[in-house]
Amino acid sequence: MKKQGTDVSPGRISRRQFFDGLTTAIRGLFAFSLTYSSRLLARSVEQLPLGKLKTLIGHRVISRTDSNYEVIRQSSVWQMIKPDRFPALIVQAQSANDIIETIRYARASGKKISVRCGGHSYYSSFLQDDMVMLDLSYLQDISVDKETGTARVQPAARSVDFLKNIAEHGFSFPAAHCGNVPLGGFLLGGGLGWNGEAWGGMACFNIREVEVVTAAGELITADENRNADFYWAARGAGPDFFAVVTGFTLDLYKNPAVILTTTLVWEVGEAKTVAGWLDKKVRQMPDYVETLLILADNPEQQQPPGAGRICIVQASVFADTEEIARTALTPLAGDDIPGGCIDKSEFVPTPIADLYEWDDTAYPRLRWDVDALWSDDEPGELVGKLVEHVRAMPSGKSSILLLWKPYTRKLPDAAFSMIGSVYLACYAIWTSPDDDSRNNHWVRKTMQLLEPHTKGHYINESNYVDIPSRRVNSFSHVNHSKLKHLALKHDPDNLFHSYIE
Repeated sequence: MKKQGTDVSPGRISRRQFFDGLTTAIRGLFAFSLTYSSRLLARSVEQLPLGKLKTLIGHRVISRTDSNYEVIRQSSVWQMIKPDRFPALIVQAQSANDIIETIRYARASGKKISVRCGGHSYYSSFLQDDMVMLDLSYLQDISVDKETGTARVQPAARSVDFLKNIAEHGFSFPAAHCGNVPLGGFLLGGGLGWNGEAWGGMACFNIREVEVVTAAGELITADENRNADFYWAARGAGPDFFAVVTGFTLDLYKNPAVILTTTLVWEVGEAKTVAGWLDKKVRQMPDYVETLLILADNPEQQQPPGAGRICIVQASVFADTEEIARTALTPLAGDDIPGGCIDKSEFVPTPIADLYEWDDTAYPRLRWDVDALWSDDEPGELVGKLVEHVRAMPSGKSSILLLWKPYTRKLPDAAFSMIGSVYLACYAIWTSPDDDSRNNHWVRKTMQLLEPHTKGHYINESNYVDIPSRRVNSFSHVNHSKLKHLALKHDPDNLFHSYIE
């Protein structure tokens, strides 16, 4: 028996079953189409900002799939230790507009931004997984205003090029001791430079104004009165700066007519005595004398490992006349020089170019590990703990450096806020990856030996990437708290990679 609209014959389906099945199929097809379309849309939305960015900036936008990606990634690191961290994108900016467009892309694609200036970060903090690495190395312009005694400089201008340029106009500046270091990261981290005690202290204190692109993609100028939060942070925040610098305006100093250098050398066993003697002599010399003590290997002696370690005292004076310069260095030429001095050169003329001559030999493509500290303790105590440690130095290319009186006056109100009467930096330098662990351990051991004497750290030469305490102890407690507050205020989405805690 049949009912209207129903077929119950075996193997056949009813009209209602047919339409129900058809409806289910259509719904499934629609759902699949919607899902597939959504995926295509999501993919196109993800690709759209990148396509626009590449249209605007061109071949200077390098994706991980590009054939030149790995070459550019590795060459972005100046030393031979290349961390296994892979940015999603590398953008080589040539203008403030390139930076603004990169920020827009990063926001649209949900990416964070890490900033590279010259790649001289010892721990390659700019190289981060899945981020947009914003490379500023094309921004190298320098201009001088003789009337105001200032220079306008872009962040990737090298220290040696900057000094050569401004010297032609009769000026100088406490630029980095390594000429290849660009000014951007150097200034942002404080800037411990040539003749700093006489030339404003830390180099960052000579920033008159700074031009930056904010996390909102706005190009602004900051100084004491305009956008003061950015001006405050640009003077010492280092890798925790919450914007991108496109240019600095710097106060310059009269170029010294005379630079003389005195160098004295002892066997490392005399280092504690020498450090105590030098500490007294430094107090007798004016602030335009820069005094270093270096514990290193003697490259001129072919001796068993550890036997050729030496203690070097080097003092350079920056003066208007030779008479003034010689008088300033006289305390190091007295009869009370500690016994055992094995080499001496006094009052040697040292043009700025000669100050950087060592760069070519000291900074070849090698492997580096570095850490540093500030101390107010008696230098002889510090050095006394390091004599045997230096003898055990695994690489003859390594050294430990002490700098006296980096800045003795009251610090201005800026992010940079941690300093001591003595600066000590430990540099391990070697060639083979097989020696990584020995040299890394030697640096860590140096800092352990000096822990009781440590007041704080210098962000530009400390291992803040691997040791979280360095990120905090490179600032006073008050300034670290303020930096955190300002970063949250001006980069609430944490667009820029930082180590602030």
